[in-house]
Order: sequence, then structure tokens, then C-alpha cells
Amino acid sequence: MVFLQEYALDTFFKGLIIGVITGVVLNKVPNYIYSLIRNNRIIKDEVKSNSKPEPVSSTKDEYKMALLVRHDLKMGKGKVAAQCAAVSVTAYNKGKLCRLPSKCARVVLRAPDIKTIEYITEQCKQVGIQTAEFIENGNITVLAIGPAITTSIDNQVKNFKLY
Repeated sequence: MVFLQEYALDTFFKGLIIGVITGVVLNKVPNYIYSLIRNNRIIKDEVKSNSKPEPVSSTKDEYKMALLVRHDLKMGKGKVAAQCAAVSVTAYNKGKLCRLPSKCARVVLRAPDIKTIEYITEQCKQVGIQTAEFIENGNITVLAIGPAITTSIDNQVKNFKLY
């Protein structure tokens, strides 16, 4: 009888701990998302005023999007994945204005620092490739290049390593 009481007490505390942890997690995730939205840190689109969108030459061309993640910030993998997903959707929505196809490959690459991101942004503006940025706390953390024809993306990011 004593054994059953100890076993019940033991499982009660295990269940209580799991319940508390689950409650904390379920409370923190929506609050974090709400604070991102409230503080206006989600996404800032790069508006291109002087450059024309890259023309769509034919339906046989393959399209690609490159996502450059700042490696000097040492973000966690989950945070990088979430930011890449958000900026990828933004870049794709900008591309819909150019009647781009819905399928395009995406590659995530390491950018060593902010200067590299700024340099690539300038290069893309000169060539006419669209970009989108993910900004958190005033810092650009992820830069999306494209979607554009695969060869033009490869020319811009050929020296970067995979993330």
C-alpha cells in the first residue's frame, strides 16, 4: 500500500512538472510573436524605386532565391529558420508582381557580416534583382535575393558557403 502511494505521488509530481513546462511554453510563444509585431520588427521590405524588375524571358527558365544569414550574430537554428521563412514569403510576394512562377529553389548561405550584406544589396540593385530584408532590433539579420533566374542569382552568391 505504501508503494502505491509513493508511486502515485511520484507520477503526480512528474505530471505537474510537465504541465507547468507546457503551460509556460504555450504562453511565451504567442507573447513573443505579439511583441515582434507590436515593436514593428517583423520585416522591412527593400523598395526599389529606380530599378526595373527582371523580365521573365520564358517558362523554361529555372528560378532561385538565395537567403543570406549573418553568421556574426550567432543566432539559433530555430530563429534562423523562422526568419528565413518570413523573408522568403515577403520576397516571393514581391516577385508575384513580375508574374514569376510559384516554384523556385531556395538556398540558405552564410554572410560573414553586415558589410557583406550591404555590398550584395547594392550589387543586386545595379543588376535589377529584387531583395527583401528581415530586420530585428534595427539590424539586418537575413537578406533574401530573388526570386530570379538561377544564373543571375548564382553570379551574385558564388563565393558564399552553405549555412
